[in-house]
Amino acid sequence: MKVIICGAGEVGKTLAQHLSKENNDITIIDQSEENLKEINEHLDVNTYVGYGSQPGILDKAGAKDAEMLIAVTQSDEVNMIACEVANSQFNVPLKVARIRDQHYLDPNYETLFSKNQISVDLIISPETEVAEAIRRRLIAPGAFEIIPFSDKKIVLLGIKIEKSCPHINKQLLKIEDSLDDLKMNFLTIFRKEKIIMANSNEKIKLGDSIYVLADTNDLHKVMTFFGHKETKANSVIIVGGGNIGVSLAKRLEESKFGANTKLIELNKERAENISANLNDTLVINGSSLDPEILQEAKISEAETIISVTNQDEVNILTSLLAKKQGCTKAISLANDTTYRSILEPLGIDDVLSPQAITVSRILSYIRKGSIRQVYSLREGEGEVIEADAVEASSVVNKKISELKLPNGVKIGAVLKNENDVHIPNPNLQINEGDRVILFSLSKMIKKVENLLSVRFRFY
Repeated sequence: MKVIICGAGEVGKTLAQHLSKENNDITIIDQSEENLKEINEHLDVNTYVGYGSQPGILDKAGAKDAEMLIAVTQSDEVNMIACEVANSQFNVPLKVARIRDQHYLDPNYETLFSKNQISVDLIISPETEVAEAIRRRLIAPGAFEIIPFSDKKIVLLGIKIEKSCPHINKQLLKIEDSLDDLKMNFLTIFRKEKIIMANSNEKIKLGDSIYVLADTNDLHKVMTFFGHKETKANSVIIVGGGNIGVSLAKRLEESKFGANTKLIELNKERAENISANLNDTLVINGSSLDPEILQEAKISEAETIISVTNQDEVNILTSLLAKKQGCTKAISLANDTTYRSILEPLGIDDVLSPQAITVSRILSYIRKGSIRQVYSLREGEGEVIEADAVEASSVVNKKISELKLPNGVKIGAVLKNENDVHIPNPNLQINEGDRVILFSLSKMIKKVENLLSVRFRFY
């Protein structure tokens, strides 16, 4: 498949890396010759210097034969025009655009992005995606990821293994034997940037990030099982009144989250505008690095501080100051991906990367095809996939013990009769019409297609 990516930043580069692994024909367009040179040193892709919004550049890049265009430049306008030109001049079937400015996403103008106006099939708003990711984390304190599957009957949880976990250094087999009636299954483990399949002999260790599937009804029991007994935050402080901070505050208000929410914004005019547009959020004008401002926000009484300014250093320092002054949990935004590995040892509980969230969202969408749902882990290193068990599938009418699953693939849960959640055991039989949720390493996707008799078509 031929894919054109406009923008050679972190998102464009990571997308190219993952899509090229699957033998797709990738072409990258960027204004910076230096950025493209760096990509050419590591990836076997075609590159063109220029603007992806220019018809001549898209023509040179092979837009006439392209099946997909992904526009992730730093300019919303370039991204939008690139999609429209790709549609009107070259009939590219699928167009994806990253849009940051929330004015373009105003519900009053929802018809702006349509076939008859600006033709974009998928709009990615990193700020909106990050705000929603934070909101989900607040629902289940202790989880750094919480993704619903099967109409919210099954949930994917990412959980950090901390000192409070009673199962450190235990084999997964022994842990599973102690679950009793808890409906939960291990999928994979991330250990110091290394991905490990969750087989029975593997042990969980302090500092691991584990992914499990669970019956949504058992969500809080699962968190308690791993030593996370945190209750929902009653007091939340948001630092940064940009798109992410304001979007998060609005989501907390609209969802009736119930926490006492404050927002700290440095710019006085911006703070006044935000205050006028929020109903139940106290807006404080000042610097989050000023001890008096933190004291005014009652940081010592807050359970969670969420630092989402556009400066990584401010987010990091604010989080550290807040923890030092008694705040229980710190969530920090970090645009520079190199910060992730060094921040957790400093005491920051959760580090969010807009680039990682954006890449995962795009990959999930374009991989989906006839699959019900896909969620990409760690920028595409693995996939959690939900698919219907169709008659032609090699898993239908077989017990779990009879399946010859390839290495790197694990069935995590099965939903029967649209409501009955089953955690796989050797005698569980998969029938036609069941929903199967499994984990696969990205390199095993083709084998998963064969296994389920479905195809991850790019539509």
